[in-house]
Amino acid sequence: MRIFSIIIFTVVVFCSCKTGDTQNPAPDYPQGELELIERFQTQVPEPSGLAFGPGMNTLLTVSDNTNQIYELDLQGEIIRVIDFTGRDLEGVAYNPDKNLIAVVDERDREVALIDYETGQTQGVYKINIQSGSDNAGLEGISYNSNNKLYYIVNETNPDLLVVWSPESGIINQEKLKFAQDYSGIFVDTGQSLLWFVSDQSQQVFKCDYSSKVLMVFDLDRSKYEGLAIDRDLVYVINDATANLNIYQIKNK
Repeated sequence: MRIFSIIIFTVVVFCSCKTGDTQNPAPDYPQGELELIERFQTQVPEPSGLAFGPGMNTLLTVSDNTNQIYELDLQGEIIRVIDFTGRDLEGVAYNPDKNLIAVVDERDREVALIDYETGQTQGVYKINIQSGSDNAGLEGISYNSNNKLYYIVNETNPDLLVVWSPESGIINQEKLKFAQDYSGIFVDTGQSLLWFVSDQSQQVFKCDYSSKVLMVFDLDRSKYEGLAIDRDLVYVINDATANLNIYQIKNK
């Protein structure tokens, strides 16, 4: 009986050790802090994606309810609705070099380039990447005016950062591993940084151009699906509440 008990104890200890060995603990990223300084209620139904317009004087977002593009003032009031309607819009960017708006269509895996002034479509481009479900496709886009390239995130399955241009197509694909999903991206050209927001992780990630996480910031809830950065100010928009929140970074 004593021998049997020793065998059982040994097996339990061995299995427990093996289980512990195979677990991958979450990386311990430096923790930043955000202070809410403004909250505005927008009239955009289910807003997704966020970008600054010309001169950083306005904001652009899309609705995955109406599939239209909205230009807002910095307090979230609608200035105009761009004369364009997509099928499943999720992300938006502004290209100041060509005065274009870029939007991503999640289900069709497409980027549409639209004239900022007229709303006329200048081109639609298929992004040929491995695809999971229809509802886990292209989710965010941002324009890097330093290298003239677009940065696109695929929400999940696969978790991808895609660097793309209409002239060259996909230039690079990088597997992302630091969040549960990826619901928005912003290229901070002034500081040479990439910023990501994750709906499921309820966090904002500050990264270098190699997607190495430099700092992580907690948010108060899920469903933030767009962000834009102006120095130490973080603008985020929420799909569920339609709130535009402005935070100040308290530690960098």
